[in-house]
Amino acid sequence: MDIFLEIVKISVSGILVLLCSYLMLKQIVRNDEKRMRHQTRIENGKLMTPLKLTAYERLSLFLERIKPESMIIRIQTPTMTAGQLHDIYIMQVREEFEHNISQQIYVSEDLWRYIVSSKEGLLQFINTCSSKVPHNVPAIELSRLILETYSQVETSPVDMALQFLNSEVKRLS
Repeated sequence: MDIFLEIVKISVSGILVLLCSYLMLKQIVRNDEKRMRHQTRIENGKLMTPLKLTAYERLSLFLERIKPESMIIRIQTPTMTAGQLHDIYIMQVREEFEHNISQQIYVSEDLWRYIVSSKEGLLQFINTCSSKVPHNVPAIELSRLILETYSQVETSPVDMALQFLNSEVKRLS
């Protein structure tokens, strides 16, 4: 019986030692995993932050480039008709958007919705203005109408998208 008690004592103490060792190793492994995940997040942040900032810059540039005052100056020529100006303006906005579409993976879904909405709103605005002017008149007539009407809009979709973009960039810092 004494031998049996000794075996039980040794077995119980051995099991306790194994259990404590297991729990300590489990905690060490868990801490190492947390440390590695944290380190990975830091490394990813170092890589992603410049990419995100580049995306914000490109989208900001896109929004600035599609504004009527910017776009009309770039595309209008003296011999152009209103119909030609309308067609080229629409084409340029779509091309600019397609050129920057990949930037959506670096920005929030909310910002991307603002970007798409501003593009669609601007296209609708240009189409509406174009419908008020005959297509065969000089492009200056359509340009004047677009610029006058756009200047009367209190907050355009493009400006709203720019404001949202700026606020999102500030939250990054």
